[in-house]
Amino acid sequence: MSDYRVASRYAKALFDLSLELKKVDKVYEDMVLVEKVCHENKALVTTLKNPIVRSDYKQRVLLHIFQKKVDESTSAYFRLICKKNRAQILQDSSKVFVALYQDYMGIVQSSITTATSLSEASRKEFESIIAKSTGKKVELEEKTDPSLIGGYILRIGDRQVDDSIKTKLNELKRELKGVNK
Repeated sequence: MSDYRVASRYAKALFDLSLELKKVDKVYEDMVLVEKVCHENKALVTTLKNPIVRSDYKQRVLLHIFQKKVDESTSAYFRLICKKNRAQILQDSSKVFVALYQDYMGIVQSSITTATSLSEASRKEFESIIAKSTGKKVELEEKTDPSLIGGYILRIGDRQVDDSIKTKLNELKRELKGVNK
């Protein structure tokens, strides 16, 4: 069975347990932290995926890194996946848990990339449009990329709207090349 499928099952079990214990919000915060730490620390991920490293060492590493930063339920989850020799799924299971939580809470993850920073009014307008089209609460991540020249690239889940000047210029360039042939 693939690690992602295993991670999904463990994440679902953790999600169900956290709902039952009424700690879903705290465990969500913990999983966001785990995802962030794994993303920023490739050495940790490599250690967790290394089959030569003993599971008790992996457990000590996780508990040391996240000591006093996570709920006891999350610490118990770390101990469980290490005991079952599944520490390599931690990063994937944290991503799945976050997705489960966002779906449960009716949150849609989206990002917008613009050439310059958005004004607060523009940001609220984008959030309103996204909320209206999806019927969910919006978590909007803002990025800037000066190479876009103007316009924006909006991602909502797995959908993307590219309304940037850069893309329009590239399309025009391809069109003009096709005419000259």
